[in-house]
Amino acid sequence: MEASSVRIEKVVDAANRHAELLREPALLISLHRDIGKLPSGWADESGKKKAALRWGIFIMIYAATEGFFNEVFKAPDSSRVRSLNPDKLRSAGEPHGVRLFTREWGVRTRVDADPCHSGNYSRWVVFEGEDLRNYLRDMKTLRDLLAHGGDPFSIETYSDALWERKKGKSMTLMGVEGFFQASTDLVAQTILAFGGTREQIPEWPEPVRSKNSAKKRPALKLLPEG
Repeated sequence: MEASSVRIEKVVDAANRHAELLREPALLISLHRDIGKLPSGWADESGKKKAALRWGIFIMIYAATEGFFNEVFKAPDSSRVRSLNPDKLRSAGEPHGVRLFTREWGVRTRVDADPCHSGNYSRWVVFEGEDLRNYLRDMKTLRDLLAHGGDPFSIETYSDALWERKKGKSMTLMGVEGFFQASTDLVAQTILAFGGTREQIPEWPEPVRSKNSAKKRPALKLLPEG
């Protein structure tokens, strides 16, 4: 087993690389919002081109998050790829004496503020315990559909993290922004689980926020200062 100081250094290095990988998704979220501010005639009227950005941004965030955990738990003699699954990652941490995805773990994300409302209103929520597991299950299902040419509106959901659209439940830019936040929360809590400090958590890139998403995010049990 690696020495504690070596292990936390490895985790922090992986987290810093994760922060770098999130810079492009943050810029694309900002671009999505900038396009919406263009004068009439400059952007596509239906918004379909702008809306299509969300799939690519989501895939980039998911890949970076899954890549972080694979880097942390990479074995020299194995090419095994670990999925973003709480139970499997918890098991991966046990040989290192590290407890991941405990009851105290949680993530912040954005959900539909009112499913009956016709507007694009959203709010910050915290997913913990079984809700966190269901959230990541939905995110993996969406990733798999997008990666293998499936219909991203055909998800059988287990969380309240997806929006009701005309074609079915799926992701919006607000949901992508929420997953961006959730990704940083997972990485930050992993650093703490390995014995790191809050000072070792990277400074995350920040996308341009909407009026709603700029509101104060709720605290987590392990990240009380937001």
